[in-house]
Amino acid sequence: MARRREFDECTLLDAATDVFWSRGYAAASLSEIAEASGVGTSSIYAAYGSKWGLFLAVFERYCAARVDLVRRAIAESDGSRRDVAERLLAAIVDDCAGQPDRRGCLMINSIGELASEHPEVARIGSATTTAMEQAVRDRLPDDPGADTLAAHIVALSQGLIQMSRLNVSARRLRATARAATEAIPA
Repeated sequence: MARRREFDECTLLDAATDVFWSRGYAAASLSEIAEASGVGTSSIYAAYGSKWGLFLAVFERYCAARVDLVRRAIAESDGSRRDVAERLLAAIVDDCAGQPDRRGCLMINSIGELASEHPEVARIGSATTTAMEQAVRDRLPDDPGADTLAAHIVALSQGLIQMSRLNVSARRLRATARAATEAIPA
C-alpha cells in the first residue's frame, strides 16, 4: 500500500518548476528544491523516485499549462486570422515581460538542454507544440492554409519567448508581434 504524501504536492511542484526553470535540469539539485519547497529530499524520492522523475512531473505539468495559456489567450477572439494571432502574441509578450530574470520558457529551455539525450522530453515538447497548434487551428477560419498558419503563429510565439530570454525590451517584443500580425491576412 502506498504511503500517504505528507506534503502539499502543488507547493513542491511550483518550487521545483521555479528551480528547474531558473537553473536548468543539470544545475538544479534536489536539496535546492527541498529547501525551496519545504519538502524533505527523502519525501521527494519517495514520491517521484528521482530528480528525473520529479522533473518529468514538473515538465508535463508546465507544458499542459502552456497549452492552457494558448487556449485562454485566443478563447475570446473573433476567429479572424489576425485577431487570433494578435491575442496569442500579446499574451505571450505579457507573460514574458512578467517573468523574473527573463528566463524564457521551461519547455523550450528543456528541449535545448535535454531532448537530444532524453527522447521523452522531445516527445512531450512535440505533443505540446502540436496541442498549441491545434488550439490555434480550432479558432481559425476553415481553409486549406489554416494548419500552416497555426504552426506559423505558434512558431512566432516561441520566437518572441527566445527574444525575451535575450532581454529584448517589452516594447520591442510588442513591436515585433505587431509587425508579424500585420503580415497575416485578416
